[in-house]
Amino acid sequence: MEGTKNKKVQVYEALKRRIIDVELQPGLPINEAVFAEDLGVSKTPIREALRQLERDGFVENVPGRGSTITYITSNEIQDVFQIREIIEVGVARKAAARKGNTELEKIREDGLKILEAGELMEEKVLEWGKWENIHYAIIRSIENDSLEKIYSGLMDRMTRIKNHYGQRFTKRRFNDILTEHLALLDAIFSGDEEAAGRRMQEHLSNASSYVLGL
Repeated sequence: MEGTKNKKVQVYEALKRRIIDVELQPGLPINEAVFAEDLGVSKTPIREALRQLERDGFVENVPGRGSTITYITSNEIQDVFQIREIIEVGVARKAAARKGNTELEKIREDGLKILEAGELMEEKVLEWGKWENIHYAIIRSIENDSLEKIYSGLMDRMTRIKNHYGQRFTKRRFNDILTEHLALLDAIFSGDEEAAGRRMQEHLSNASSYVLGL
């Protein structure tokens, strides 16, 4: 029984990772037999994984047509950023009340080195930020395990959106990501809860507007 359960989880995680990485493109019809052969399993764990992925919002089942990978819509992008704002503005304030931690300090130091060296290039900012690692670090800094689990599911959706649009980001936006994150971290380390919340809200608003405009 345990082996069967592990297989179900492995298939689910494998398919979810391919969807998040956009290896499986939005709108792609799902052939259960092809996936079963590719992953070396029967169709049963594939179907179970697809049901879970449908609940996650990554797969859509159309009666008579089968399952497809869901498209990324403007409504989904707006919903995800709205949920992020509700969660992360409050978290930024709590992180500021604690004045950060050593993980955030290391992130801030690395970002400042890039800024001071004048190397505001996509590769450098990506290397520093790894998309949402900074946001995860801020979440972790308030030490709430339940919140981390909730946030992880949300960020699966956000990572898929960013992977889908990633090649269309401009150098200016990458530079803005760096400066906005550093301003946010400065507010956290200064212990200014109001400023930290405001900086987070501004950053998420800018990011949402940018992605919706792509």
